[in-house]
Amino acid sequence: MSICVSEFAHLQLYVFSTFFILFIDCKNSHLENMNDNNDNTSYFSDLRLGFSFLNRQKMIFYLVITMFFVNIGANGVNVLFPFLAKNVSDDAKYLGYIYSSMSMGSLLTGLIFSVKSIHKVELKVIYFSFLLQTAGIAALCFTQNFLIILIFVFVIGLITGFIGVLIPTFVQHSVPIHLLGRMNSIMMAISMLSTPVAQFIFGVSVDYFNIKYLFFIAGALGIVTSLCSLLINERKGAPRETVM
Repeated sequence: MSICVSEFAHLQLYVFSTFFILFIDCKNSHLENMNDNNDNTSYFSDLRLGFSFLNRQKMIFYLVITMFFVNIGANGVNVLFPFLAKNVSDDAKYLGYIYSSMSMGSLLTGLIFSVKSIHKVELKVIYFSFLLQTAGIAALCFTQNFLIILIFVFVIGLITGFIGVLIPTFVQHSVPIHLLGRMNSIMMAISMLSTPVAQFIFGVSVDYFNIKYLFFIAGALGIVTSLCSLLINERKGAPRETVM
C-alpha cells in the first residue's frame, strides 16, 4: 500500500510539472519578425499552433506517440532495476553496477558524438534504434547471469544515448524554425508525462507479478509500438524536409 501511495504522489508531481513546462517561453527575440503580423501570441495559441502542425505532419505525430510508449517501458525499467539486482544478490553494490553500466553506455555515446557529428537523420533509423533499445530491455527477462545483464544494460544505455541525439536532429530538419520551440515543448511535455505513468504502472505491478514478466512487458510495449510506426513510415514515406 505504501508503494501505491508513493507512486501516486510521484504521478501527481510529474503531471503538474508536465503542464507547467508548457508555459516556458521558447521564442527568441530575433525570430519574432517571422510572425505574419508581428502580433504577440498567447500560450494557448502557441500550443494550438504546435498541435496543428502535428496534425498536418502525421509522421512526426507518429514519432511523438512512439516516444511516449517506448519511454513508458524505458522509464519503467528504472523502477525494476532494484528488484533485478535483488534477484541476483542481496548485496546493494549490484544495483550500483547496473546503473553504472547504463551510464557508461551513455557516456560512450557522448564521446562518439563529440568527435563525430550528424547533420541529417532518417525516421526509420530512429525506429530501428527504438527496436534495439526495447529488445535489449525484453532480453533481460531471459538471463540470471549478472555479467550478461551488465552487457545488456550497457547496450541499452548506449542506444538510449544515440536516440537522445537522433530525435532532436530529425526534428530540427523537419520542423520550421518558427515552430521549433513549440514542437520541442510539446515533445518534452509528452515525454515527461510518460515518466509518472511508467512509475505508477510498474511500481504497482512489481508487487503482484514476476520481475521477469515485467521486463518482457516493458520491452514488448516498445517493440510493438516501434514496429507499427516503422511499417507506417515505410508505407507512407518519410516527411518532406521543411525549408527553414
